[in-house]
Amino acid sequence: MPNTITLLREIQRIDLQIEALLKEEAQYRASLEGSGEELGGMAAEAEALEAEVSELTEQKKEREERVRQNKERIDKDQARLGEIKNDKQYKAVNKEISNAEKSNRLLGMEIDALGDRLTEKENELSERQGRLSQKDAALGSMKEELAGKESLWSKNREGLDAEREAVAKDIKPQVISRYERIRSRRGGTGIANVKDETCLGCYIQIPPQIYIHLLKATSELIDCPHCHRILYFAAEVIEEAVPEEAAPEEAAPEEAKPEDAAPGEAQSDQGASEEV
Repeated sequence: MPNTITLLREIQRIDLQIEALLKEEAQYRASLEGSGEELGGMAAEAEALEAEVSELTEQKKEREERVRQNKERIDKDQARLGEIKNDKQYKAVNKEISNAEKSNRLLGMEIDALGDRLTEKENELSERQGRLSQKDAALGSMKEELAGKESLWSKNREGLDAEREAVAKDIKPQVISRYERIRSRRGGTGIANVKDETCLGCYIQIPPQIYIHLLKATSELIDCPHCHRILYFAAEVIEEAVPEEAAPEEAAPEEAKPEDAAPGEAQSDQGASEEV
């Protein structure tokens, strides 16, 4: 039967795979949620643009109607001029025509400006609606894809859980508890390789006597005196022994307390060891 360290390394490999699986699921769901929120924001922006286009359209129509009414008045007044005999009345009607023509010139300038703004906003709205349609389609695809991913995540998780259970049954319960307690406090890793007398969990050098003891490959479990991960020595570094985000850690305070220590554990000022 493989020794305890070999089994713990296998447990940690499985745990890191489970963690990666959970991270993938969380990231996908967060991306889906973010896309939904982004779609909602884009829809609100498009709705605001639609309201602006509608308002500009109404303003333009209102001025065009005033121009039409002024034009009718001008045409009628011009037709009357030939019938008017009174000079004073002629001047009054002529002034009305002049004022109406001036009003139409000003209204025409406003209509042109509104037309330019309307064209700009309509183009912007068309672009937003196109992007909104694409985003909506992409979100729909993600939702459809989610069902397949959920099935795969569940299947993979069940397989990893079963694999972990099969390995864990050959490890003493107190050792598993000890590993899991350390793992929960050390970013997901409960054991760490040692290379060049340095713990690859916290990247702090361990005392020479602990390193020598590890090289003897005894059945004892030895903790790093700094990060308290269970130490092992392997000629080749096992990648999963250290998480991706691992960085040099400060020496941790002494972790083991009477109420925390698992049955059968013993701590020394050089590291903890356990017969397995």
